[in-house]
Amino acid sequence: MKKIGLVTLVFLLGTLGVFAQNADNVAQWQFKFAKSGFEMGEEVELVFLVQLEKGWSLYSSDCKAKKGVEPTKFEFAENGSFAVTSTIVPVAPLAQKNEVEGAETTYFTQKGEFRTKVRLDDPNYDITGTIKGTLYNERSGKSIPFQKTFHFLN
Repeated sequence: MKKIGLVTLVFLLGTLGVFAQNADNVAQWQFKFAKSGFEMGEEVELVFLVQLEKGWSLYSSDCKAKKGVEPTKFEFAENGSFAVTSTIVPVAPLAQKNEVEGAETTYFTQKGEFRTKVRLDDPNYDITGTIKGTLYNERSGKSIPFQKTFHFLN
């Protein structure tokens, strides 16, 4: 009887550990300007960095493969203080060709980087928005959709 209780306890604790993982634990985001010291009207580069927990991957913004795979998307909240002047560019994602679909799955492991450019139109700029995507664990087969707010403030 004690053996069954111990096995049940170990199973429950393991299950709770799996459910306890969420996107904020798996992916740590950092937002910064590529350089400092710029003037209004100037085009500046935004850098989005992500550090991933071991064993987890993040689908890239240019990922086109696999049904059900959601590429990472960046949405900016327009407020008149800036204008997005380029598309989001993933920096050196890994790629794996899907032979069935004939397309590549692009993704990041351990760390990832995305960049885009904006023009600053107001000295009190407030560049905000959301990042949406999917984190994937190859070993467990678990996927976690996420949404993260970003801010670049003056």
